[in-house]
This record gives sequence, C-alpha cells and structure tokens, in this order.
Amino acid sequence: MAERERVQLERGFVLHQRAYLNTSQLIECLTERHGVIGLVAQGSRRRSSGRRAVLQPFWPLRLSWIRRTDLGRLTGVEAAGPALELAGDNLFAGFYVNELVMRLLARGDANEAAYSCYSRCLADLATASATARAVRLFELRLLQALGYGIDLEHDVDTGNPLEPDGQYRFQPEHGFSPCSETGAGADSYRGNELISLRQERLEDARSLRAAKRLLTQSLNIYLGERPLRTRAILEDVIARELNQ
Repeated sequence: MAERERVQLERGFVLHQRAYLNTSQLIECLTERHGVIGLVAQGSRRRSSGRRAVLQPFWPLRLSWIRRTDLGRLTGVEAAGPALELAGDNLFAGFYVNELVMRLLARGDANEAAYSCYSRCLADLATASATARAVRLFELRLLQALGYGIDLEHDVDTGNPLEPDGQYRFQPEHGFSPCSETGAGADSYRGNELISLRQERLEDARSLRAAKRLLTQSLNIYLGERPLRTRAILEDVIARELNQ
C-alpha cells in the first residue's frame, strides 16, 4: 500500500485480539468496506483506556484507522450499538464463525456480502437457540459471498431441477449428479435434504446433518489441510443439540 489510507468511522467487528508490547493489542477486524484488516490498538490494555471495554468480539463498532502497510494503527473506536450477547453453545459458535472468516477472507479483500452474512449470523445467534441451523446457514451464505456457492437447484448431468425423492452424488466444485440408492455413500444426498438447505429451512435433524456433511466437504477445499481449532468443539456442541 503506497499511499497512506485514512478511514473514519467504518462499521466493523473485532474477530480476534492478542497482547502486543506492554499495553497494546493487535486486533483483527472484519469491516464493511475494507474486508479483514489488522490494526495496532495502542495503549488499549491500560486500565484507564476507554477502548479496552469495547474492543471485544461480537460488538458492532465504528472504527477509524491510519494504514500505509498491511498493518494499520487504530485512531478511534466507538460502539455502533449494543453488544450482541452470545452465551453457552452460541458463544462457541460465534468463535467458530470468527475463525472461519479469518481463514477464508484475505486481508484487505473488501466483500460487503460477507460482512452482511456475518452480521446476520451474529444476530441469529444472539436471538435464537438453534445453534446448528444458524451456523449451517452462515457457512452456506459465506460460500456464496466468496464466489464458491453450491448449485442446489439443478443436477449437472441433465440440468433438471433436483427432485425431492431423488438421490444425488456431490462432486466439489462441480455439483450434483443423480445416483442410485444402492450406490449411495458419504458423498450422496437426498433431494429433499438439498432443497431444505436451498430454501434455508433445515427444520429437522436429518436435514441439518446432511447440511453439515455437504458444507464441511465444500469448506475443506478452501481451508486446506490446517484444521480449524474451534470446529471440533462446535461439532460436539451441535451433536448434543441434535440428539436432545
């Protein structure tokens, strides 16, 4: 970045923070018009710092910064609304969502659609008890926002609409092909499961489990070999929810 970037009151969320030097923090933020950015929050760990209380995950913020290189300097922050109170299972889900965003979005890659689906997911987690459904819909929407959307409308062999009673095999980055029930395996899905995901219904445990298999398979292509630290914990949480 050759020229100094000066941004005022950009909407955003803190995804992650860690201690830096004696009294500062390094924070990763998702912003509406600048994507994921890294900032130094000078002095934010001091007890007297007004920034300390608001530089927390799940709090809608207005951020100001100056940046010439990949890492900028926070010059101002204020709350843009009340903190989204996540607790219990939904708190674990929030940390998973944050890690997923940091892994899939490149720094400085502006993507307002990704910001929108992130904000929507946090709102869902703050108001709903259905953790699994909120997470699966976020994964689906995020893939779409990044240009990796899954075609849940048609099979790729014939172009025909997916049939509720049909059986389909999924090939990542290709799509769904009809298959027989006798040849069904871990990569095959019932048409009604796919339609439930497309319509964002996911009203039963079977459709939620199918959505988890499909979206995990799709996400792993872009995540690479390094596993998400929060995924195993989250899936234990969701498994308990679905077995209740």
